Amino acid sequence: MPEIIRPLLSDRPPRLAVIDFDGTLSLIRSGWVEIMVGMMVDVLRPLPGSTESDEDLVEYVTNFVLDMNGGATVFQMEYFVARARERGGHPESADHYTLQFLKLLGAKADHRIEQLKSGELKADDLLVPGAIELLSDLQARGVQLTMASGTPKKIIQRESELLGIAHFFEGRIFGPEEDWRAFSKLAVMRRTLVEANAEGVELLGVGDGFVEIENVKEVGGIAIGCATDETHRSGQVEDWKRARLIRAGADLIIPDYRNWHKVAEILFPSRA
Repeated sequence: MPEIIRPLLSDRPPRLAVIDFDGTLSLIRSGWVEIMVGMMVDVLRPLPGSTESDEDLVEYVTNFVLDMNGGATVFQMEYFVARARERGGHPESADHYTLQFLKLLGAKADHRIEQLKSGELKADDLLVPGAIELLSDLQARGVQLTMASGTPKKIIQRESELLGIAHFFEGRIFGPEEDWRAFSKLAVMRRTLVEANAEGVELLGVGDGFVEIENVKEVGGIAIGCATDETHRSGQVEDWKRARLIRAGADLIIPDYRNWHKVAEILFPSRA
């Protein structure tokens, strides 16, 4: 069931939606937090400035990784590199660690994709529960759908096609390309509004990352925070995700889309 954090003030239903991919629609890359945090801790642990316990170091890294979730991966790596230098290290470049992370995560994702291709897994096993219902309902209501992800565009394009959801976006799939730093979800949202000659209140943003929820509120849109239990697909809200999404400005919190009709009643009160 949706949790209303902030009552919606506009009586205009959304006609545009910008939706995240990893953790919001797809579970192919689930587990990325543990991979990124583990990689960073391995670099920070031996440094002279790393005086905290292993547990505290993991907590420290996890906090800044999650607080920056939603933007391009390279920005998390830039922050990490700066912290490593502060602790007396001589780290590689942010681009180096971005590529290292993508390689590690890619191996995990590729295994799941092979399971999908072999029939061991079905597309539904790798989608956030109810994702098809979400996209189908919004499309049926005439809402223009756009995907925006901090994962490279070529990856999310391929994976969205494998999951059978690419067609919902009609080519409006955006992510970092050659210049990772040139991409931002905020820019995608602003461009979407301008091209549709729409106001911010007509934009719906759906995501599980801190940055994208902040971006939705910055343009004046409605922000739905998806606090999914990615590991067990239990239908329960993940408390740590909920807390961060609320802090970022989410108007509604949901565990997944199994009760999407309840959210639609809030967003489209006269036509639900």
